[in-house]
Amino acid sequence: MSYLFERLKEIKAWDFEPVIWNACCTVLKSRDEKLSRNYLDNLLTMLDFTIYGLSEASAESEEIASDPYLYHTLGVMLTYLTRSRRQFLNIIETTTGYRPKLVERAYKAFRECVANAEGMADILAATKLCYRLLVTAARAGIFYSNNQRLREVLLTLTATEYDFNTYMDDFIGKYRRDPDVVEPSNYLAGVVLELCMKRFPKEAVEETPPSRWVEACDVKILEELGKRLVIVDGWLELLIVRTMGRTFAVENMCTHEGGFLSDGFVETYSVSCIDHLAKFDVRTGRVLTHPHHGRARPLATFPTKIEDGRVLVGLYTS
Repeated sequence: MSYLFERLKEIKAWDFEPVIWNACCTVLKSRDEKLSRNYLDNLLTMLDFTIYGLSEASAESEEIASDPYLYHTLGVMLTYLTRSRRQFLNIIETTTGYRPKLVERAYKAFRECVANAEGMADILAATKLCYRLLVTAARAGIFYSNNQRLREVLLTLTATEYDFNTYMDDFIGKYRRDPDVVEPSNYLAGVVLELCMKRFPKEAVEETPPSRWVEACDVKILEELGKRLVIVDGWLELLIVRTMGRTFAVENMCTHEGGFLSDGFVETYSVSCIDHLAKFDVRTGRVLTHPHHGRARPLATFPTKIEDGRVLVGLYTS
């Protein structure tokens, strides 16, 4: 029992990120209307919690308020996320016919965090965790949602992630050293994780086949080079990999800081980013090795097949 207890203590809140990613991908690939609505509601819930956390810092943090740059930055983040919230509301209203006014789950969870927080740094760390999980869930929608308007909103929401993560570290740095490795207390981490995962399906969900297949490249060229960068739908960069006699397709941009995996190295079933040495499994998108600073997310993957000497990639967007 002592070994098990020690092992459980090693598990970090960030370790649940692949769970959220895989659940969101499966829900979207199922094309189930109810589950898709739950996905939308969950995005709004995580976004609201993030906005509450930043609003709390704006109102209660003398350390941030006394720094003109940080206070301005905080205002920029709140304005940007509030605008994204309005776009989410528009999509939910268009899709479901109702327009939420207050996500009670997010508000209750945040008030619980405030009541049990170990200071402002703890609240900010919980907010940072929720924001990261929000971006992870949003990424699933970018690659697998068949709602084009939603994909556009999610692309806008996630475009500022690298800057916003830096800002969050600056805020936390007013209270703690090495803010990039500060984690929320166990209690607050538990509240955030429950909020993010509470509406996941309780039973197995069956994924549907891709909506369409698009031509990627000639299999002979792929066999010669081992990997090839292709662009589909005019914007989506995919890396096609031929290794161990099998063909795989993954998103080309590294999920750490946006390096190009097409410039990296393929070894058996892994591809490495040369920028910060993150390594991914091309079969599943799983992170095999995190970069030497920060963390990477799972890669989006796509099914492939070969017909008449051409590699085809299956897409879930209509």
